[in-house]
Amino acid sequence: MTSSNTHRWLITGASSGIGAATVAAAKANGDQVLALDIDQEAGAALAQRLDVTFEYCDVSDAQQWQQLAQRCATATVPDRIHLNAGIQIAPPDAPLAEYQLEAMTMARYRRMMGANVDGVVFALQALLPMLTPGSAIVVTASLAGITPYSVDPLYAMSKHAVVGLVRSLGPTLAKRDIRINALCPGGIDTNIIPHQQRTAEAEFMPPSCIADEVLRLMEVSETGKSWAKVSEQKPAFIIRAPGDRGDP
Repeated sequence: MTSSNTHRWLITGASSGIGAATVAAAKANGDQVLALDIDQEAGAALAQRLDVTFEYCDVSDAQQWQQLAQRCATATVPDRIHLNAGIQIAPPDAPLAEYQLEAMTMARYRRMMGANVDGVVFALQALLPMLTPGSAIVVTASLAGITPYSVDPLYAMSKHAVVGLVRSLGPTLAKRDIRINALCPGGIDTNIIPHQQRTAEAEFMPPSCIADEVLRLMEVSETGKSWAKVSEQKPAFIIRAPGDRGDP
């Protein structure tokens, strides 16, 4: 029997890292989960392990989002959306020099922007029309979305873009009683971390602690905010945009 308090989740980048941790946390909370990723093998394993629904989805493909939205509209409309898929400009085993602007290739640039920016824009364009009052959205941004990140300037640019989008959509969506927030974590132990950044001095938070923050931010009253998560022990806190003096 399904509880009236059960939420219906849609999570991108769900096969590993923060996404997989959020899938596990939502499922443990008794909620329904639709997990989306391009990694079909890992996604199928996740679905079997946690008893959730997995679908292949290239988040950079607007047509796939429209098709998914049509299926959701006739079946299960989500009320908790975690737009989490993201990558850095170079693969993790690349030397740090390849993360710099001058080393960019067009293929890598398009792939990163497709995952980090298009995957948020196309998802919101497809899903927002069907969302009901009380729905909530959390976008995984990054500390690199609110501070400089010289290791990968283009990644920082992409995360600044989604932070700006979240901040700007907040007031409009509030009129429909829909909340949207950006979670901006520091270093997380996921498979997009450049190998050369994994030094003896480097500390990375586990994905599970970010998943806990995602669940928390789904329930906060604030909207259109960027939340910095800099320590495993301390909760995420709001970094306000210039001119943002708080909700009325």
